[in-house]
Amino acid sequence: MLKLDNELFEKLLFEAESSPRKRAHYNIHQDFSEPVQRLCIALIRGTYVRPHCHVDAKSWEMIMALKGAAAILIFDASGCVKERITLSPFMKSVGVELTPNTWHMVYPTEPEAVIFEVKEGPFSPSKKCDFAPWSPEEDSSEAQVFLDWAINASIGDKY
Repeated sequence: MLKLDNELFEKLLFEAESSPRKRAHYNIHQDFSEPVQRLCIALIRGTYVRPHCHVDAKSWEMIMALKGAAAILIFDASGCVKERITLSPFMKSVGVELTPNTWHMVYPTEPEAVIFEVKEGPFSPSKKCDFAPWSPEEDSSEAQVFLDWAINASIGDKY
């Protein structure tokens, strides 16, 4: 039996704090070939999850907040912000299910957050074409500039 509790969240947040990417994953699924992929992701303020979409017709994705708060930014294909959804166990929206081909990114709106992600498997690593061509690569010097822009962007803004 696995408990999704504060002990697990604190362990993940500690790992994320010491990670250069400022995030840590805990896979609940036992194997990447499983038909349903389930994982907890700890996010520390400043992590940059590059905007991406899942292009496979069956690639829905559900994200739920377990601790803290995180924002999901939804973009159109050209990079224009369409929607901003803040997820928190203590706010109006706790989770969201994204349909295939939805350009999105996530970041914590508090110093730390833990989210739960569920998506159809098997897992396949992101291909370059899954990432938004209008967004900087994760390890680029422009990534922080983009993240700062995204945090302050309004609906209709384009980077």
